[in-house]
Amino acid sequence: MKHGIYIISEDHLEQFENSWFDGQQIDLVSTTYTLGMFDAAGITWAPGAGAQNTKQSLQKTFGESDRRLLTTYKFSGDPPSDYGPASRGDLSDRYRSFAKELVSLGLEDTIITPNHEFNLSWSKRYPSDPQNYADGYARLVSAMQSVDGANFTFCFAPSSNRQGIAPEAWPVDSQHWPSGEDPPIVTPSVYDNSNSIYPDDPDKVTDEQRKEVWNDHHEPVLEMWNTFANERNSDMGFREWGMASDAYKHNGGIDNPIFIDRFFDWIESHDVAFQTYWNGGIDNPKHTIWPRDKSRLPEGSKRWQERVAATLETDSGTDDTTDGSTDTNALGGSSTAAPGAATLSRTRSLNCQSTAGGTTTHESGVMNHIKNQPP
Repeated sequence: MKHGIYIISEDHLEQFENSWFDGQQIDLVSTTYTLGMFDAAGITWAPGAGAQNTKQSLQKTFGESDRRLLTTYKFSGDPPSDYGPASRGDLSDRYRSFAKELVSLGLEDTIITPNHEFNLSWSKRYPSDPQNYADGYARLVSAMQSVDGANFTFCFAPSSNRQGIAPEAWPVDSQHWPSGEDPPIVTPSVYDNSNSIYPDDPDKVTDEQRKEVWNDHHEPVLEMWNTFANERNSDMGFREWGMASDAYKHNGGIDNPIFIDRFFDWIESHDVAFQTYWNGGIDNPKHTIWPRDKSRLPEGSKRWQERVAATLETDSGTDDTTDGSTDTNALGGSSTAAPGAATLSRTRSLNCQSTAGGTTTHESGVMNHIKNQPP
């Protein structure tokens, strides 16, 4: 299983890898896409002072390293809920052009998430006709994978609490799905919130409530999507998940290492290809775990770092700085993996540690220590 985080800056990524993993490269980096743009310059990434700067930084950060980029992409028309043009093939040239540009930058193995959180009626990307979504998605995959050198992976990314129209919008059932193409990875978004169990006052959240939310809400929802994926011969992944601080719009479990531990335990016991924590909102820290001095979730932040460090088989390194702040001047070193460190292969398969008997994980002292803690 691969591990990653939402970070949208070359400099911040370097600081993150140096401060938390002693320069060991993280497997995946998740970002978003700018509406109204359709080429690689639309990928949310800094430095962004001009399209060429963005593309050069993407090439350096991903095309010339073992990291893989995971980005959203708008494949519908205008408004975003209109999938008619995509379903008819009117936008396929646009998709091919985007794919050619990614390949030219060395990003031929980018993980693409077309129009995420589309399945529930509150979404701006909710299709009036689910079949149009399925057909348009299938045409996108066919067009992008037709480009010489393309080796993309695709995510089917519903909002998690209910399936909504997800079954009707499954793109592999479309007549336009390319023959022999793997099904997309099922990647529901998951946040540690529950208005029915967590209290309005975040100071009154208890560990018993956190365990109740996991047992009565999170785990059943994860199993629902696991069944959905299994029935379609697909793996699962998690491109957007996280804790919920008091800045979040829904009642959350706040600083919740219990959620972090149980989430990792669950994904390590299932066929999960990857996880990328949604580290969005540093200025409005709803889910932020890094940098820790900007986070309202310090204990959960440390637990995520420990669990990922154990899997990467590397020491977790220093914790930002001794006072918990991030000193950007002290974190400017190279992010190249140290000699002898584990390297990450650039292959199509994200779950490259799997065996015939199931997915294997690397047990280290940190991992054993965490697993042996009482629930």
